Amino acid sequence: MKSGFRIIVQFLASLCFFTALLLSGCGSPHDSQQNDFGKQQRLSLGNVFFHGNPLPDPPTTKELNEIRSRVLAAQPWERSLLEELYPDDPELWVYATRDSDGDGLLDFWISDYYGRFLEGDTDLDGDGIDNVLDVEPFNPAAGKQGRADIPPQADWRQQGKPAEMVRIQRELFDRHRILLVERSAEFTPTLARSVYDVVTRVYRDLFAGNGTLPTLRIIATEESSLLDPADEEGAFDFAQVLPASQTLEIYRRGIDAPAVIQLGYLAHEIAHNIQFSYDYDAQRQDEIMHRNYFAATHFLELVGRYGWTPVSIELEPETEFTLFRPHYVVLEPYEYLYQDESVKEWETWLAAIFDEVGKEKYLTDERITELHILGDYSLSGPWEWYSDHVIAYLYIEMLDSLTDRCPPAERKSLGEAFQNETVTGEWPWFRFENARGAGILSHMRDEYPLDPADVSYLADHYLLTRHPGFCKTSQ
Repeated sequence: MKSGFRIIVQFLASLCFFTALLLSGCGSPHDSQQNDFGKQQRLSLGNVFFHGNPLPDPPTTKELNEIRSRVLAAQPWERSLLEELYPDDPELWVYATRDSDGDGLLDFWISDYYGRFLEGDTDLDGDGIDNVLDVEPFNPAAGKQGRADIPPQADWRQQGKPAEMVRIQRELFDRHRILLVERSAEFTPTLARSVYDVVTRVYRDLFAGNGTLPTLRIIATEESSLLDPADEEGAFDFAQVLPASQTLEIYRRGIDAPAVIQLGYLAHEIAHNIQFSYDYDAQRQDEIMHRNYFAATHFLELVGRYGWTPVSIELEPETEFTLFRPHYVVLEPYEYLYQDESVKEWETWLAAIFDEVGKEKYLTDERITELHILGDYSLSGPWEWYSDHVIAYLYIEMLDSLTDRCPPAERKSLGEAFQNETVTGEWPWFRFENARGAGILSHMRDEYPLDPADVSYLADHYLLTRHPGFCKTSQ
């Protein structure tokens, strides 16, 4: 699980990493490792919208002549990062800084971990058709498409996918304007079904009829969140929301996860899209795309009812970028207190309990359960706290839906098996049962009511298929 927000410390770590490469000689443009990264960076351009999408036009002579001057004139932290990501590679500098349609939105965003190219301007040729729906996303010529529809390169019917996957892709797009698209990795039938069930069952009320969520337009599969899949920084990423492009990316760990875990992390990530929707309007979207800043006034008011308080901070100059936009550098003008304690203070308190009681008893310690703390990640900020409680709410409701056909002792054993054998195996520091009795669950039930038939279906097809020795199914 991962939202679109990473703390600035991670950005600084990436700078240190690439500085170390340069100092050691590994970052030399003649080094085989760096040359390999250059190839991978270019390959990432062919998966920005959908697998095998057209590539951007090569830099013009004018662009190549201008880019070195622009880099030299840039702020020192921008120049340093760009040169470290793409050593002496003006062609990639051009792609990283290009604005094809001159609307002030850069064509691409850049992952400041190894320089993977990400979608920036969602209509970079300015023809009114989203890049992912555009047969020629770099060509503004009029009349090339009758309407914005799934292009052949992304259409699962034309790719020969199973009929059920074709139906799911078409229905989610036609009814909810959500496109399932493959980039550097493929969807599986199981993952497609999990996405469909989260949208149409977990969030049934939200997407009722032909409902849409303006902050979610693409759900895409990628091998890794980072250009280098071997980097441990991205090894445990299941999925991530990219708010600037209204995209939910799913990575290999998430693609291969058990279906019931897919159900949980997808509910978690779409909850991030919902968080952004509380304060969404076109102007705010431009703000995200320009500066990676989102003024989430209404969402912060919501979580404020449950103990979260934003404290204004003075931003470091190094968070401001004007030449290009690195994805993980977030202009977050707040630190957060939870129940009047800082995140750092909570981390220290949790670490002390862990050291005292050990791994096995850590998240069942009464001091943690009485405060309804789900785990370390849930206290990293209000965004993750809220989304983690969505997972807990969903799993608790699935278990409780079995009340009429599963004796209490057996249901308790099922919950323990699910936690210990499945949940802990994927998320070692997350215990969903700790949410029982938390005030936020009342909000979840009001905001995302689960239809009894839906929650029974989810319990049968996700929970009990994972743990078939428990309870009589209704299948």
